Amino acid sequence: MQRMFAGSRPAADQQQGFAMDVQTTESLPSADDDAQQPEGTAAQHPAEAVALADEAVEYLLQVIAAPQCSNETPPEALRGIRNFEELLSIAWGIRKMSAALSDGNLDYSPPVQGITIDALKSFQGKLRRLAWQIKQIAGGDYGNKEFFIGECAEALNHLTLQLTQRISSLTQASEEYRNMSFRDALTGIYNRKAFMHFAEEVFSTARPAVSTLIITDIDRFKLFNDTYGHLCGDEVLKLFATHIAHALRPDDICCRYGGEEFLMLLPGMPLTLGLVVAERLRSGVEKLRLRFAGHELRITASFGVCETGPTPDNLPFSDFVGSCISRADANLYKAKAGGRNMVVG
Repeated sequence: MQRMFAGSRPAADQQQGFAMDVQTTESLPSADDDAQQPEGTAAQHPAEAVALADEAVEYLLQVIAAPQCSNETPPEALRGIRNFEELLSIAWGIRKMSAALSDGNLDYSPPVQGITIDALKSFQGKLRRLAWQIKQIAGGDYGNKEFFIGECAEALNHLTLQLTQRISSLTQASEEYRNMSFRDALTGIYNRKAFMHFAEEVFSTARPAVSTLIITDIDRFKLFNDTYGHLCGDEVLKLFATHIAHALRPDDICCRYGGEEFLMLLPGMPLTLGLVVAERLRSGVEKLRLRFAGHELRITASFGVCETGPTPDNLPFSDFVGSCISRADANLYKAKAGGRNMVVG
């Protein structure tokens, strides 16, 4: 490919012109002509200009395309070319910016400006936003959307939506399964596992100064099963559980502890008020009537009550709550031994 430079002529014209110059000496450059050349340039023959241009192009190609190019200082002969160093700084800026993006460096900023550099910086900023969005997703935040870089952003936003829906579905399913695992299958109230879980939450977060623990047992429950069958015993348990659960505060914890025993924790309630609540429960149970197989059945229960403080720092929660239950259970035994259908605390 033949290169054309300002001030040069095609080879045919050069030969014809040379013949004319031999005959017409007035057209030859003079010393005065050299003196009128712009400062910083030198009079060059066309062949020298072509060689210099080739060297400049070769050096720029090295800067833009050669993987191992690292010399940012151009050859001495190229420094006198007007605007060459400015062009070279832009080329190095494009090279360094592209390499930084290729390496995943989204913070590099070249010290030059121009439409190409600005476009790369804009792309860099969008990649930075996408990287931030991915970090948010990784951290569980699915509420951020970005709208750029076409299909890439569209795909990421679609993924975010799918993850949001999936996480919501899994969270709901997890909550449902937890509720199932925390509920007594017969009575529908909490089981022992749930009691221990929520009681630990109360003592570790709210840390009430005092609380009341109540354990209750249905009197002579075995007679219901032996006389009327286990279906009757199940109905007694369900009626009893419904009564005590509905008689407590929303923040109180009530569970079927095992068999015909039920356990209640009343956070923040001192023993004096806890005894009042236990007596109200006992009185309410005494008024319950269950009709089964043509019989009207009466239910009574005994209650053991104790006061608890916050969990000691040097005592595991399981040991602490176990000792509290033992004290309440000792009082329940006294109520049973004292004639049943009473509260002891």
